[in-house]
Amino acid sequence: MVKKYWLILTLVLGLSLTVGTQATAIGTTVDQLDGKQAVALVEDAFEVQRSLSEKPREKADIETMLSEYFTDEQVKGFMEENLYKEGNGYSAFGSDFASYYIPFYEFDKETKAGFADGHWYIWEERSGDEEGPVSTIKGEEVVELTVEDWKWKVSGISYELPSGLKGN
Repeated sequence: MVKKYWLILTLVLGLSLTVGTQATAIGTTVDQLDGKQAVALVEDAFEVQRSLSEKPREKADIETMLSEYFTDEQVKGFMEENLYKEGNGYSAFGSDFASYYIPFYEFDKETKAGFADGHWYIWEERSGDEEGPVSTIKGEEVVELTVEDWKWKVSGISYELPSGLKGN
């Protein structure tokens, strides 16, 4: 009887510690993101996309790489729009206006981050210059972060900043 009691106690304590640790990890991932971390996440996501042009890879590997930083919907769209068969694998070749790509941010003091309606928004202002080989649209280029699977991930890329963040 004493052995059963200790076994049950051990199981209950083990389960409690596991659940407590999981809750802490979830809380850290979801709740404790600040503006600098949001910008860093977008920069890391940009680097993953950029790396897809370095060498051909298996589709499953590309999906795994992207899924770390992008929502399921963004991964699916990116793969449909930007993957091309190359040799034994697939590559992505970016362009100035490729769908689902993180914009070419400077990732400096001009990169802004704001939180509104449960989402992080990272953006840079564009002047609309047409000098050089690249032209830009006047306004903001915006990356939206949303929680999916208990992690912040890129959920959208647009030219529309929520009205509550305009002027920041």
